[in-house]
Amino acid sequence: MILKKKFNQSNRHFKVTENIKKSISEILLKNQLPVDPSFNFPLTVIEVKMSEDIRTAYVYVSSHDELDDQVVLNRLKESTYYITKEMSKIISMKFLPKLIFRIDATSENYEKISQILNSAKVQQDL
Repeated sequence: MILKKKFNQSNRHFKVTENIKKSISEILLKNQLPVDPSFNFPLTVIEVKMSEDIRTAYVYVSSHDELDDQVVLNRLKESTYYITKEMSKIISMKFLPKLIFRIDATSENYEKISQILNSAKVQQDL
């Protein structure tokens, strides 16, 4: 049996999610992560999904450059402690959530849909 994770959005839940998204964006914008080689490319936080108990945050990021997704994820995992430490300076919470980084694939889906809509077969039907 497969259980789906539920993401409830109460008012408090929504505020915490937005504060975490904003703080992570600020930290990534500073571009001072302690990894070798350092990040020299912009990362965008697309979405943050929180678990019901606000203990885990799934952070969906996107890179504007053509980089390998695994390299980006590995560097972010290496700097998770640093990001959490910097978040604690920005946000005052009793417990900061555990950060799990994932690559956002929605932009790739938009490109695929655009290619399908611009194909000759679809253009004939229109």
